[in-house]
Amino acid sequence: VAYTFMTSDNYDSWTFSNKSINSTTSILANTINDLYSAQGISYVLYNDQPPPDKKSKSNKGHNKGVVMVNYTGGFWLVHSVPHFPMLGKTYIFPRTGAVFGQSFLCLSLSLENLNKVGTQLQYNQPEIYSQNINSNLKASLPDLVKAAMNVTINTAPWYSVMEILTQKGVQFTSFAKSKAFNKDLYEDLVAPSLETDLYVETWPNGGGRLQSNCTKKYKVTNVKSVYLSAANVTFNTTHDHSKWAVTPPSQAKNWFCIGDINRAEHQKVRGGGTVCLNNKQLSTDYKKSVESIE
Repeated sequence: VAYTFMTSDNYDSWTFSNKSINSTTSILANTINDLYSAQGISYVLYNDQPPPDKKSKSNKGHNKGVVMVNYTGGFWLVHSVPHFPMLGKTYIFPRTGAVFGQSFLCLSLSLENLNKVGTQLQYNQPEIYSQNINSNLKASLPDLVKAAMNVTINTAPWYSVMEILTQKGVQFTSFAKSKAFNKDLYEDLVAPSLETDLYVETWPNGGGRLQSNCTKKYKVTNVKSVYLSAANVTFNTTHDHSKWAVTPPSQAKNWFCIGDINRAEHQKVRGGGTVCLNNKQLSTDYKKSVESIE
């Protein structure tokens, strides 16, 4: 299964990997390898469709991600793959993740910013299927510990917008909503907060798909098909399980976002979120990936 990627050192355009996503030396495998090889690594794993093949729990957030931590910092991996990552002795990419397109965003973070992730997860209310936080780290990560113990924030305004700084000093904006928010993440929180229209790519195959909405101050338009120049491939969003958004070419701003919740009626009452960055080159890369819109 092929994949394309960008890194913080090289994001002029998508790079087509010469490795399969199934490979134990793929960029994804290398990212989470400590989960299998490091003794006593601290982590929080969450997925609304936990491995090996459990079904989605609709009372929990529609979230998928990995938080891994050591004494100097760690990372937050936001993704869209069901039943991933599996626990065991080695990295395995699930067959269910290979059928449709998927998305990943990995942020290298300090302990302070990893603790902010814990706050966002308390709004998201994710299905945490495995967690282990070293006792010596708990004092530095009180909110991540709360999230790992399924503590949730159950007070208005039912959402959180938080700035998260990477270890290289890049500022991302994290959006998180709880099920009590009871609105669409993109048209009711992200677009008005960023003050921009958005093209949004999310899974369209479930029931209650939300149509493109041009009636509000900031328009949210569904992506219909995607083009990846590095792979020279075009596909409809019906074959894509990824979740991302980008400002249209007509907008002055240059935001792009990667998250874990879809635009669907039933997703209004699920926790979920997305992480956004204002970067001209990266947003251009994503704009070029929009082949057509609804």
